[in-house]
Amino acid sequence: MKTIWCMVLMLFGLGMAQAAELKIASLHPLLSEMARNIGGDAVEVVDLFPENGDLHSFAPGSKQLAAAADADMLLACGKGIEPYLAELAQSMRSETIIVGLGRDIPNVYLPNSRRPDPHWWNTPENMKRASRTLLAYLEQAAPAKSAQFAAAQKKYAASMDTLTRKARLQFSRIPQNRRYLVTGHAALCHFCKEFNFTPITIHGISKESEGDTATLAHLLTDLRSKDVRCIFTEVGASPKILEVIAEQLGVPTAPLVLDGIFPGQQSYEKLFLHNVDTISKHLK
Repeated sequence: MKTIWCMVLMLFGLGMAQAAELKIASLHPLLSEMARNIGGDAVEVVDLFPENGDLHSFAPGSKQLAAAADADMLLACGKGIEPYLAELAQSMRSETIIVGLGRDIPNVYLPNSRRPDPHWWNTPENMKRASRTLLAYLEQAAPAKSAQFAAAQKKYAASMDTLTRKARLQFSRIPQNRRYLVTGHAALCHFCKEFNFTPITIHGISKESEGDTATLAHLLTDLRSKDVRCIFTEVGASPKILEVIAEQLGVPTAPLVLDGIFPGQQSYEKLFLHNVDTISKHLK
């Protein structure tokens, strides 16, 4: 009899522990990773973004809507990267907290434009800022776990500081006259401001944007006047136009991860250091 009661109490305790967990739905794998790092065993994270999907063309379907229906919190990048967000929010419970983690990150604008670059996650400093925003929401949602969340966020922030120091050390070897980052779409403005590079883009904000022939001709002339050492293509995007431009300039191409989406959903540390190593190798 005693054994039966122990089993009942154990099952009851497990049920209470599960009920105390926060269910978090995430619209980007890097946000999912952050939530798991800071939330630990107090959160269940559901990835809504499909593996190897395209950030600029993705829209949640019935499968994603069903997975997010009972979430306590929905994590989004914000800054307009998810145009479907308002419609998605309407399909969820009124109790679900919608968190745009990019909301407290200062805007960085595209060259010669007042249009902000929404790809804020391309610097560890911005990821650290976003983690503070997430911490505040987690503490509000589960006050009993505040100390656990705060300790995990502190550790996460320290890891982002380490990445920033590594990048600065490697980039210190690149002469100023070679600090041009030529990419397909405009996704490195935050990165360039943080690490003192000049961004030059062939297309617009998304990979689907195409420049017209006259614009590309003008751009080619401009690139010839600069000490451009490499054209950086993008993992998951067609490099054809960029390869033609690189051939015209007589420089190599090299792939970067710009949208934070990579086959196998690697960690933020691996993605960021891949970009740092690739840029350093081709510009120093």
